[in-house]
Amino acid sequence: MSKKDISLGTTVLAIQVEDGIFIGADSKTSTGSLISNKISDKISYLSETIVCCRSGSAADTQNVVDFIRSLILQHLLASKTMPKVRMVSQVLRNFCYKEGNLNVGFICAGWDNSHGYQLYNISMSGCIFRQPLILVGSGSIFIQGFCDSNFKKGMNEFEVKDFLIKAISLAMLRDSSSGGIIRVAKITKKGIERVVVKPIKPTKKIPEKSKSNIVIV
Repeated sequence: MSKKDISLGTTVLAIQVEDGIFIGADSKTSTGSLISNKISDKISYLSETIVCCRSGSAADTQNVVDFIRSLILQHLLASKTMPKVRMVSQVLRNFCYKEGNLNVGFICAGWDNSHGYQLYNISMSGCIFRQPLILVGSGSIFIQGFCDSNFKKGMNEFEVKDFLIKAISLAMLRDSSSGGIIRVAKITKKGIERVVVKPIKPTKKIPEKSKSNIVIV
């Protein structure tokens, strides 16, 4: 199968707040019109406090993640210290840039004792950006407006998780390449916590005041 037949669809949303980083991702993997996996895991561990979120060709991203893990292990054995988040994101960036034929994009998120919490967006072209809110994947275009109007600084853990689940659920509703379940991860300096939730089915209710304006023809 050619790379043109590989679906690059997904929805991944990451948010950095004062006491951690929250990540949400759908779980659908497609190959052309075939749904190859409904419960894939797009949030990959790189260390005890660093993860990367994968978008693009599943085979390519898995290969890159395995390679990065081997580099981190070599670094740990040689220096006896955990890698820095920015260093890992730069290695991912260099890999994407040098291997220009790969259909991959990443979010690198984590904590280290030098710079605290960090969240980086690494595009398929090898560009790297540090942002407090990152949206990637085909489903992200459907929830830009929702995120702009509902995201606010200083949200607590409950508000952030509620925001993530609602946003990804809306993306799944509109984007045929996103679906399955929602995986949510919280990164703190103590480690990584993860949960799996079902997407919310939105309901359309007519406000009481507007019911009298309905005309049946």
